[in-house]
Amino acid sequence: MSAFTHLLLAQVGTGRIQGGWEYIWACYIITWTGIVLYAVSLWARQPKE
Repeated sequence: MSAFTHLLLAQVGTGRIQGGWEYIWACYIITWTGIVLYAVSLWARQPKE
């Protein structure tokens, strides 16, 4: 293996993401907040009898 290839592979790393659960929970919270707000807006806009 050439020195350049070895240096390039050393910069790439192992390819495993460490942590990241904060972003996943943030996405879940944003998604469910959007669904709840949409449901509330549908309820508020329903025709009154």
